[in-house]
Amino acid sequence: MTDAGFPTEDGGGVRPWRHARRRREEAGAAGGAGVAQNTPVRPSLGRRLDPRRWSLWQAPRRVVVAVLVVDVLAVALSLAVAGLEPVGPADWRALALLVLGLVVHVETARGIERRREVVADGQPYIELKSVWSFAGLLLLPLGLALALVVITFAYWWLRVSQRPVPHRWTYSAATVLIASVAAWAVLELIPGGLLVTVSGPVGLLVLVAAGLTRWTVNHGLVVFMICLSAPGTPWWKRLGSPTDTLIGLGALALGAALAVVALTTPWLLPVLLVPVMGMHRGFLIQQFARAARTDPKTGLANASAWRDQAERELARLRRRGGELGVIMVDIDAFKAINDRHGHLVGDAVLRAVADTLRSEVRPYDAVGRFGGEEFVVLLAEAGPEQVGTTAERLRRRISECEVTVAPTLGGGTVQGLTASIGTASFPQASCDLDGLMVSADAALYAAKHGGRNRVECAPPRR
Repeated sequence: MTDAGFPTEDGGGVRPWRHARRRREEAGAAGGAGVAQNTPVRPSLGRRLDPRRWSLWQAPRRVVVAVLVVDVLAVALSLAVAGLEPVGPADWRALALLVLGLVVHVETARGIERRREVVADGQPYIELKSVWSFAGLLLLPLGLALALVVITFAYWWLRVSQRPVPHRWTYSAATVLIASVAAWAVLELIPGGLLVTVSGPVGLLVLVAAGLTRWTVNHGLVVFMICLSAPGTPWWKRLGSPTDTLIGLGALALGAALAVVALTTPWLLPVLLVPVMGMHRGFLIQQFARAARTDPKTGLANASAWRDQAERELARLRRRGGELGVIMVDIDAFKAINDRHGHLVGDAVLRAVADTLRSEVRPYDAVGRFGGEEFVVLLAEAGPEQVGTTAERLRRRISECEVTVAPTLGGGTVQGLTASIGTASFPQASCDLDGLMVSADAALYAAKHGGRNRVECAPPRR
């Protein structure tokens, strides 16, 4: 997750300005005046940037405190170090060149990034702004390098993002400012310009250490905030895939190459935009492929992707021997939640249950959304007793879930959730996936008819 790793969607659902628009539309329809119905009314940029209107204040106190501490630290640290290095006319020209490259990059990739934002649907995704901000850190005095970070985030926000949440963008920018200062401190181990730094193996080692420092601080702060915003999932499951990590580090390496080219043969700079755009296209294809296998509301595998993984695991166990279990989970009285609180709160409940299931099984177990309020879990290398014990633990954990409802959606807390669960084991209940699914589904309905909020295990076949 490079630079803006903190998700830029508002996890609280509908933002306040949408409710204000709805109230104005209703008033216009009732009184014959005001805003006409079906006419979109969006607040001005100034009102959206007004901190008093930020959805931050609807977040848990721990999130509010963490965001404010990191933002204030970034501002204070930037002001403290901005004047440590003198700025000359050549530095302003270099800044202008980097800003020009940034503008060309953003305008060229804007259509791709907007499609990626829609496909991401609120999930964090990799961006390549670090190409320019890391190049600026290597080329410019620290004060201008930090200014370039601010310019980069501001321009990207204005030209790319269609649904920005201000406090999340300020936090993401703050993490990059802090990470840039940390990387600059590493670069200062070898005094002199960039060409001096990379002139030997020691300098190259320092350059690599600076890039790793920048990535680690930025990524670490982002993962910390994600875990703080959605507790329950182990932090190592929030780190992102190894591919994402490699691409994030690759963007920093490309920024270093861009800085060297800018010092030696600046007329070659446009050539470096070619691999940047190629990476953007690759991200888009990868993200669409991932979206095709992911349930958009919960982030779990969809039914098709879960089945593919289950079939592979079952085929492996047929060859090598072993046991596995299928657990089907159905949230009790889910329709009543939707009817009472609305579908947006119902979606939040689905996400909470999905996070609970994901956090209570092993990393190599498969969790998917089967449809509606039903989930399915595949436990690899697990016998009937372990499957039953895990299912009972899942039932207890779901009953402990509490979902905070945003004030814009009525406020309060959804608690007292229950789930009916059915299990089936291989090879005891069946030797094929369809048979296991049918057996687990029958056990689930037995749990429903038996009073709900209970676990039923499919009996061995005769």
